[in-house]
Amino acid sequence: MYNSEDYLCDDLSEVSGNTSSLNTNMREDYKAMQLLKKSDLDYYSYKKVVNGKQVKVELYSTPVGKNALIRHAISGSRCKHRTGTTQEDLYYTVIDTSAPKNTEEYQKYGVRVLFYYSPEEYERHANVKLSPETKENWQIKYMVANRRYNK
Repeated sequence: MYNSEDYLCDDLSEVSGNTSSLNTNMREDYKAMQLLKKSDLDYYSYKKVVNGKQVKVELYSTPVGKNALIRHAISGSRCKHRTGTTQEDLYYTVIDTSAPKNTEEYQKYGVRVLFYYSPEEYERHANVKLSPETKENWQIKYMVANRRYNK
């Protein structure tokens, strides 16, 4: 017969030991992910003050004019569409000009192009507010492109 007392742990160090190894594994996974991000030439981040707090914004850019696969700015996943084609109209595109031209970053990477699924996604990610006209213009451009590619 099942006796719950047989399964109780009298030694709490066993429990804390498991938690410690879990934290160690999580720390190692985090370090590996950070190393992977740093090795990705299209990944970059910056800090921004939002509501009085400093927030880290992480981004993935897409190479300009190389017929490369479009990369989602937030997740870094590569989409099935290519740069330099009218397929770009399916995305809300932002050109990041934050790096001054005389910096090493600009010399190394040039202009960074970011692709989002919508202007609203860009607003949430970058903590900015776009005008209603900008959103409407993109919506029209998107609907035309969507009709063209998803017949």
